[in-house]
Amino acid sequence: MRTRELAKDQSRTPTRGHRTLGRVAASLAALTFVVGACGGGSTPAPSGAAGASATAGSSAAASAPASGAAPSGETPSAAAALQPPATKVDLVVWNPFTGPDGGFFSEIVKKFNAETPNVQVTVETQVGAEYIAKLEAAASAKKLPHVIAAGYDALPLLVENGIVTPIDDLATQAGLDASDFPEAIWNAGQWKDKRVGVPIDTHTMNFYYNKKLFTEAGLDPEKPPATKDEFEAAIKAVQDKTDADGYQMVASGPGANFLVGIQFAALFYQGGGEWTNADFSEATFNSQAGIDAATYLAHLVKDLGVPKVESDAEINAFQQGKNAMVMSGIWETTRYSDALKADLGVAPIPSIFGDGTWGGSHNLAVTAAAEGDLRVGAYYFIDWFSRNSLQWGAAGQIPARNEVRDSPEFKNASGDGLLPLIAKVAPLAESVKFLPTIPGGGDLLFVANGAGEAATFAINGTDPKEALDKAATFNSQILKESKAKYAF
Repeated sequence: MRTRELAKDQSRTPTRGHRTLGRVAASLAALTFVVGACGGGSTPAPSGAAGASATAGSSAAASAPASGAAPSGETPSAAAALQPPATKVDLVVWNPFTGPDGGFFSEIVKKFNAETPNVQVTVETQVGAEYIAKLEAAASAKKLPHVIAAGYDALPLLVENGIVTPIDDLATQAGLDASDFPEAIWNAGQWKDKRVGVPIDTHTMNFYYNKKLFTEAGLDPEKPPATKDEFEAAIKAVQDKTDADGYQMVASGPGANFLVGIQFAALFYQGGGEWTNADFSEATFNSQAGIDAATYLAHLVKDLGVPKVESDAEINAFQQGKNAMVMSGIWETTRYSDALKADLGVAPIPSIFGDGTWGGSHNLAVTAAAEGDLRVGAYYFIDWFSRNSLQWGAAGQIPARNEVRDSPEFKNASGDGLLPLIAKVAPLAESVKFLPTIPGGGDLLFVANGAGEAATFAINGTDPKEALDKAATFNSQILKESKAKYAF
């Protein structure tokens, strides 16, 4: 499946009755993912969670130290804190990466298998739209995989339903803590004060622009707009001096809630917005930060003449050289690079209200099926993947681990492929922000009656405060029901 679809599945839900099951993209049941390597997508598919419970096993071998040089082609890293089990184990790992990113994931696993004879991993890729449903069925049949890749916002319900198990001991044994990752990325993998996933990436919303159209408009093709004034000046210059649009605003279509939603979320974050109050009992995206964000999107249409289009039309127009600028998830990098080649510019989104952007994050998590030596092997694999995730950056994701992003191999990446482009926006890992890691957290933004839909209404003429107030009231009731059910 395509990356953006994954991301979206992760924060959305299929029906009102399953609303708290949370789905995005982000797929991403994966937002589970969104990798640049996958190309775009259209509407998200549903996800949910249910299953049986089980206890975790452990082994003394898991805490034994290990050493060794970093594998060829990967970033240098500190000596491994874990060792594989003494007994050979065969792990099954599920992921939702059906795009090009899936090939990168499999290549990383192939390298792992070559280096670790005692732990052999079989990768099984599941279609994002069916990912959670297949996990539910596998749990009922007692045929769960041992490790899964999933979006951070899918994890709470997977834990509540016994599919994913806490892994605080993995973090302890591997010596992992907040110092190894940006704080927001690390914290997103926690549920009820327990570690439930190890982040392998963040997929952010980025700014893409056409250097050829910038040149035609008299703009510096090596200087993307970084402020509100520069962004609006660029829109006007392209409109006045070329045959292309400076920017296009999604206002309808099956993907509108998502595509408008991630733009709203980025501006909301820049304005200091918080999705809920401290105890997650009340939706607060109708704050002044939310009103300002929705008002600005409407302003682009009303005052700058930005045309309204259906979802994905802005993406297609950008590929065709008919739209000079677009704010898109990092998963679109592959298709944009293929279409524009050297004319593609990539940068952080402009600071309209301040710094910050929306993003998601894939985590590796351990299921209830991994017990005893299988669990030891799962822990070793997850830690190894985290330390050796340079090639995951080449798949179009920003690696989550600090030492990978800070490595010369990543920072100085050059040549063909996505890695040099991803390196340009990698600093966003330090400022990216996420929706709450609670059951249905993504629903605050992406589904019907969420902030994304409210912002879409605002673009189409509804008073921003009125639209956001209505959505916040609806979601506050959902939060109260969810808190009562899941005791958070």
